[in-house]
Amino acid sequence: MPNKHAGNKAEQRVMEDLVNALLAEQFLEGQASVELLAKEEWTSIASQDDQLKMVQEQFGAEVEAQATHVYRWKLEDAVIVFPVSTSITQPYRFEASYGVYKVNQGNLSRLGSLELMGHVVTLYANDPVAVDPYGAVKFLHMIEQTLLQTSFSLENEQPSAPILGLPQAASLLEAERKAAYRDRPFHPVSKVKQGWVYDECSSYTAEFGRPIKLNWMAVKQDYVVSGLEEGRELFPVDLLLSEEERNQINAELDRRGLGEGAYTAIPVHPWQMSAILPEQMKRELEEKICIPLETETGTFYATSSVRSLMPENESPYHVKLPLGIYSLGGLRYLSAIKLMNGQQAESLMRQAVERDTVLKQKLFLCDETKWWAYLPEDRDLFADYPRHLSTMIREYPAELVQDADIRLLPMSALSVHESVENGHLFDEWLKWIGSNQSEDAVVQLFREVLVSYFEICFRLFRLGMMPEVHGQNCVLVWKQGNIEGLLLRDHDALRVHVPWLNANGLEDPAYTLRAGYPNSLYHDQPQKLLTFFQMLGIQVNSYAILKSVADYYGLNEAFLWKELQSCLEEAIQNAEVPDEVAEVLNDALFVKAAWPWKQIVRPLLKKQALRVPGSMPYGQGEVANPFHVWSEAHQTKDLSREAQLRVVHN
Repeated sequence: MPNKHAGNKAEQRVMEDLVNALLAEQFLEGQASVELLAKEEWTSIASQDDQLKMVQEQFGAEVEAQATHVYRWKLEDAVIVFPVSTSITQPYRFEASYGVYKVNQGNLSRLGSLELMGHVVTLYANDPVAVDPYGAVKFLHMIEQTLLQTSFSLENEQPSAPILGLPQAASLLEAERKAAYRDRPFHPVSKVKQGWVYDECSSYTAEFGRPIKLNWMAVKQDYVVSGLEEGRELFPVDLLLSEEERNQINAELDRRGLGEGAYTAIPVHPWQMSAILPEQMKRELEEKICIPLETETGTFYATSSVRSLMPENESPYHVKLPLGIYSLGGLRYLSAIKLMNGQQAESLMRQAVERDTVLKQKLFLCDETKWWAYLPEDRDLFADYPRHLSTMIREYPAELVQDADIRLLPMSALSVHESVENGHLFDEWLKWIGSNQSEDAVVQLFREVLVSYFEICFRLFRLGMMPEVHGQNCVLVWKQGNIEGLLLRDHDALRVHVPWLNANGLEDPAYTLRAGYPNSLYHDQPQKLLTFFQMLGIQVNSYAILKSVADYYGLNEAFLWKELQSCLEEAIQNAEVPDEVAEVLNDALFVKAAWPWKQIVRPLLKKQALRVPGSMPYGQGEVANPFHVWSEAHQTKDLSREAQLRVVHN
């Protein structure tokens, strides 16, 4: 079991993310038993109620100074109380240090996230559409496992090496490890890999940094589909293994009569080989369509995504493998259809790069066309179980990996500061350029990251496309203190607006989609396409960076939101978008009163509608436009920044 300190830290992190998700997704709104009290009202009520006075005393001076409101939630035999503050991103935000308290007949306790969520489930007992009983049980189990797995990571974290001071490959691995401590920002159960215990977490997650030996499955050639051009002879062993390691595999194939092109050796994650394939592919194993090899060779390390692995040497080839585990509510397998669509998306983006001189200089794409997958006799691309045996070999651009001065930094690494001893990555960057940690210097780095990132997103948007631009997929190309461009990986969720594609001489990527199921790849309106930039590019990615910078360097969050708005405005100008595109961008980002909000808890709790098997549950809500919130706050010029924020929702 993890130590108490790691357990407490994990609880604080999960509780903060959970409460804020519940507030943003309005779980407590319209509930007769839940009241939101202004601080003055709360103080008056608490002074007349001995039980509430006990809670008031627990808040302390710091909470009293920061909190603007208090939630009072009446249960049958108790009351739950927790303070909140007004916020830019959602009406009210909760900080872990505030605490959630339950008081009953003079007994006061500080609630944990699991118990709090249990009360939310009870609150919705008569609304099985919003909170499906089966979904609720699963979500509670996810919280339980998240607490445990997060504490594993925190207990075993190691001081990080200086990321920018390492050679490129080692630097990227350290950045991936750093990113893994936060995983998907603001998601209360993002860390959970359902069913994994300490042995699996310590062996296969990025935080532990342990080497992983690939397993190999020989698959009869007639059952292998590939992304390679017809007639091209290339196999996974050619890209992933040294000559000595290839010889080991080939020697076993020959010894067992599987050589001479009869079988293709496909790499398999060692956990997948032992835990999933024996059951999922029982018939194929019995009929010798698939034959596990005894040779375990090829040493790799987990990245923050867990199923994408980096080589121990400086090879440009990383490998993505299916894992039969649930993460973020979806099964992490790797289907041939996703690989095919990703290849189509990559081709479209490469054409886009050729149509834009700035993209040609600043946008880099991983080559994800080298993939192999098992496909059964019926060639059913949508069958479920074949998705568990496949591989995609991701090739990083030669012009980047061969430049010794370049460092590749996943943007998700910039959302982490509290989990490694050397703090925020900006610390090292500032030292590199000979600057101190002044507010101006930190803000300048913040702006350099976001202006470049936004411009590339907008240049792609004007051509009719938007990649899945969260922090894990977007990698900054850093060179001697400057951002030289953006590297994109994981192309299979490139979303498009076909009329704008056609207007720019580009064609529909012709994705293969499952008939009768909703898809999020095609959008009939450019505004809907931009929605995914607002949710993934700003809510998930940019805001996570903003919050980490604000928290770590002690900067005002509202002030950084104004800087973020300025970055967006500058990027729109730099992207040289046509008037039609500029109008869509300005209207959605700055004019409209509401922004889309990516829901993360409601989709996991809601009774699941028809969706593609294995895909992550999806939901979309709304929040106030953060730039409108900022503007309203600053109508009162003589107040401090913190006081200005409180004005907004009072």
